[in-house]
Amino acid sequence: MISLILGAMFIFSAYTKLFPIEIFEFSFIEIKVANWTTAPFIARLFLALEFFLGILLLLNWNAGNRMLAKFTIMLLGVFTIYLIAIIFFQGNSGNCGCFGNYIKMTPLESIIKNIVLISLASVLLLQQRQDNLSSKKYIILSCAIASIATPFVVNPLSSGHPPHAEEINYRLNLDALYAKQRPDAPSVDLMKGKRVIAFLSLTCPHCKIGAQKLNLIHQQNPDLPIYFILNGETSDLQEFLESSKTKDIEYRFMSMQEGFIKNAGINLPAILWVKDGQVVNRTKYTELDAAELIAWFQNP
Repeated sequence: MISLILGAMFIFSAYTKLFPIEIFEFSFIEIKVANWTTAPFIARLFLALEFFLGILLLLNWNAGNRMLAKFTIMLLGVFTIYLIAIIFFQGNSGNCGCFGNYIKMTPLESIIKNIVLISLASVLLLQQRQDNLSSKKYIILSCAIASIATPFVVNPLSSGHPPHAEEINYRLNLDALYAKQRPDAPSVDLMKGKRVIAFLSLTCPHCKIGAQKLNLIHQQNPDLPIYFILNGETSDLQEFLESSKTKDIEYRFMSMQEGFIKNAGINLPAILWVKDGQVVNRTKYTELDAAELIAWFQNP
C-alpha cells in the first residue's frame, strides 16, 4: 500500500507541474542552477524522473523492490536540497511549485512533506525482497523511455524566453484575449495606440500596491488608457480589487498557457508602456511617475 501511495504522489506531482511548466522552469533560473536555454530541459527531465519513479512504485505493488525504495529516498533527498536552496535564495514565501498551482505549499511545508514521505519509503526497506514488474529490465527500460518522452510531447519546448526584468522593444502577443471562444474580449484594441498595460498576479502583494498606484493615477487622469491583465484564481479577484482599490480600470484574465509570463516576464508587477503593441518602456511601481507618464502620452 505504501508503494502505491508514493507512486500516485510522484505521478500527481509531475502532472500538476506540467501546466504551466514555466513556473517550474523559472525556479531553476532563480536559484542559479540553469539559464534560459537549459532550464526548459532540466525542468522536463525532473518531471520525467518523477513520472518514471511513480510508475515503478505503482508496479512495486507488493513493496518487494528494496532498490526502488532506496532510489525514492535519494530522490526525495535531492528535492529537499532543492527546496532548501529556494529558501536560501528566495525565502520561505509563496508557492514552492511542488504541486504546481493545484496545491500551494511554502518551501518549508514541502520539506516537512518530504520528510514524511522519506519515512514512508524507509518502511519499504523493511519489507521482504520479492519479484514484481518493477524489477524487470524490459519494464524499467520501457518506463524510462515513456517517462522521458511524456513531458517533451505533452508540453513541447517553445522557442524564445520570457522578457528579462529590464527588457523592452519587443512585441506583445495578446491574441488569446481576442480568441473567438472567449466571450469577454477587451472592449478596446490593446495593440493599437499608446497605453499602459500592467500584468498583475492576484496573490502578489507588490502587484496590489502597483495596481493601487495605477488606479490613483487613473482617478486623477481618467483619460489615460491604463489596462490590467490579471493572472490567478477568480476566487482571489474580489480581495485583489478591494486591496488595490481598483474601481474603473478595465481588466481581463490571462492564463500561463495563454502567454501571461511570455508577455510580462517573471518580475511582477510588469507595468509596460506600449505603443501599437510594442513595449517601449517598463517601469517598477516604485519608480512610476505620473507626470512622466502623462508627458509620454502627450508626445506624438
